[in-house]
Amino acid sequence: MLVLSRRADESIVIQPADGVDSNMTMAQLFANGPIQITLLGGTGRRIKMGIEAPEQLSIRRKDVE
Repeated sequence: MLVLSRRADESIVIQPADGVDSNMTMAQLFANGPIQITLLGGTGRRIKMGIEAPEQLSIRRKDVE
């Protein structure tokens, strides 16, 4: 599980991971299961979330591309 903290108006990007065939269909990308996002808590304007996704997908903070 990847754990990220985000503030209001900050984003995450979910895309095919580096090295994954860009011609893969959505069905192929999600063959090992769905993306699951679990909200783990928050304080003030910040929330912590845990993200589980198939290894074919890359999850990054939008501000770090």
